[in-house]
Amino acid sequence: MIMNETNDQNRLTNDELKNREKHEPRIKSNFLKCPSYLSEEAKKEWRRIVKLYSELIEPIITDLDISALEVYCNAVVRYRKAIQKVLETSEVYTSKGDFKPRKNPWQTIANEAADQIKKYGELLLLNPVSRARAGIVKPKEDMSPEACFIRSLGV
Repeated sequence: MIMNETNDQNRLTNDELKNREKHEPRIKSNFLKCPSYLSEEAKKEWRRIVKLYSELIEPIITDLDISALEVYCNAVVRYRKAIQKVLETSEVYTSKGDFKPRKNPWQTIANEAADQIKKYGELLLLNPVSRARAGIVKPKEDMSPEACFIRSLGV
């Protein structure tokens, strides 16, 4: 019985919940200013991501998330450059001295960037699983769920 009493004391009424929701800070994700020191490629990715965020019904990122978004954008650029270098050379090479096969260092850079993309993409809700966990998979009313998904892929 004591458990019920403490649970009842910790529960909020509908009016209290509405009042709490009314006074919660509102997030504006479409006003995020791109840092000037990012490379042109990173700025382009920044603008693409912020534009997609602005199309959501509920904004999900704020100025508090700028650092994570910076790391994500830089990792995307680094990944693309490293993969291009791997494609220009090969994934494996042999050293002159011992002829042992070795992994291309550009592949290592690409793998590390891919890990950062995955990690920060999850933090920024840039994949379907993280959005579903957060409960924000609803598209705007004028977009079908399929169109919203395709748009999130950058197609």
